[in-house]
Amino acid sequence: MIMVMAAKGFAPLATTDITPYVTAMLVLIVVAVALAALAIVTSRPRGRTSSATGAHRSLSDKSEWLAEIEDVRFRFQTGEIGTDDAFSELAGIARRFASDRLDRDVTNHTLAELHAVPRSRSNGKGLDLLRQTISALYPPEFADATTQSHAGAVSVDEAAGWVSNLVERWRS
Repeated sequence: MIMVMAAKGFAPLATTDITPYVTAMLVLIVVAVALAALAIVTSRPRGRTSSATGAHRSLSDKSEWLAEIEDVRFRFQTGEIGTDDAFSELAGIARRFASDRLDRDVTNHTLAELHAVPRSRSNGKGLDLLRQTISALYPPEFADATTQSHAGAVSVDEAAGWVSNLVERWRS
């Protein structure tokens, strides 16, 4: 095999011949670095923020939720609120707690709507606990006697224990 080389000698290129290529290469490197930085910044997980304030503020610390439950129990025992009000407040605490943990409002969801909330690996057990707790907390006048036979025999202390159990066992 025979190789033929250029007849005249090789001459170096003038810097004006390669300047556009060097400039384009530097621009592409800068764009690549900027895109990499943008990808890193936007892929960071964001912290949860709560826009609710006042009485409906987000309570992320379990001890604050447990204190709310104990307050309902105390007010019931001192006669400040009745059984129906205590059950209603305990259900509200359970729903607000779950809303805080799920990052979605479930305070007015029916049991059917709670069953429709998408389960994930992180919230599945918590949703099950919420459904069981809400189902058990319906006051006796709203309970279906055929499916909720225990409703009339439930005490406020027992119901407060269920909500406390929900708060303590929820993993998020």
